[in-house]
Amino acid sequence: MRRWFSALLLLLVSVPAVAQAPWKSSYFPYVLGNPADGVMFVARWQRTQNAPYYISRSDAADVVNPISFAGTVSIEAGISTLGSRFGRVEFRAPGLVNGWRFRGVLSAEHRAKFGYYGVGGDIEQAESSVDPNGNGYRARRNRYFVGAEATRTISGPFRFALATALDHTELDQLPGQTLFGAEYPGNYRRTDFTVRPALVLDTRDREATPSKGVLLEAGVGFGTGREPASTIDTKGLYGFGYLHFRGYVSPREGTVLAVRALVRSMETAAPLSARYTVPGWERESGLAGWDGHRSFPEGALAGTDFDLATFEIRHDLLNVGDLGALTLVAFADYAHVADNRAQFRIETDQWGGGGGVAVRILRSAHLTANFAGGKHGFNFSMGTGWSF
Repeated sequence: MRRWFSALLLLLVSVPAVAQAPWKSSYFPYVLGNPADGVMFVARWQRTQNAPYYISRSDAADVVNPISFAGTVSIEAGISTLGSRFGRVEFRAPGLVNGWRFRGVLSAEHRAKFGYYGVGGDIEQAESSVDPNGNGYRARRNRYFVGAEATRTISGPFRFALATALDHTELDQLPGQTLFGAEYPGNYRRTDFTVRPALVLDTRDREATPSKGVLLEAGVGFGTGREPASTIDTKGLYGFGYLHFRGYVSPREGTVLAVRALVRSMETAAPLSARYTVPGWERESGLAGWDGHRSFPEGALAGTDFDLATFEIRHDLLNVGDLGALTLVAFADYAHVADNRAQFRIETDQWGGGGGVAVRILRSAHLTANFAGGKHGFNFSMGTGWSF
């Protein structure tokens, strides 16, 4: 008991002076959209405690704080014109406790037309003429997710992060002849509990709008949602690992060159639900969609092995400092996807590119729209942040 009391006392005295800053509430709606969901209307409430603007000030140089808020709690919910909907509660504390960062999220979503093009190179069965709103390469997805992560600073920009998550995913076939219905007659259900430690190197000047620095993370982990090799093989764990690099440089004021390289691999026994995503420090991303390969709708790419490379140019068309900015984006995306369970083709290489626009409100609220194309046609996507 004395050890627990000592640990609690140490945690309390570690809270920096920023904890005295007031918490403020904000209420704002926004709109997202893509071919699968249509127009998504979102309402959001957020309560935030700002971080100090500067880490230090001197005659030699003023050092701007890379984080814009010390802690935040947000609640948001959305509904789309094509029947999708979601609810989400998130807590983030990058600056409430000295040397620590915390994040927790609870979400539930219903995707009326989630992409399903098979796994690995099976996407080659789909042609560019496929109706983006048709049922042939779509499935209905319900996903319930709860996750928590704690990060401890080791020294300077080096950190250690430990994350756990519980994911329950349900996939159901849509009316008519669909690829998902042919491969999974009826439905698919899987509950997956994962644990993922990771090492992180973060030298970005600002987390929300980086113009220089790198973010490098390497993680491994295991999950319980192993796919059975037979009807009786339902026990055991599957493993996964990833390496994710993001680098930023600004050749001139208002212009940022950004690069991304990602390698993710998991065992063949990994569940279908896990093959759509890439775990990450304080942020999960998809293989396809606005935070993955932008030439494809979310769900179009899935596999046990995934490589992604991106080059991006961000140029401020209008920048009014901390009040906001309007930024033009040009990008090129490359992905390699492989999966031994693919039925048509095990692996595939996919190139694509395009452009977009990003709107920043105040220091850290972003809304991005991407227009991308590749050999499988055109795709439009939107997100609430940079792709990486």
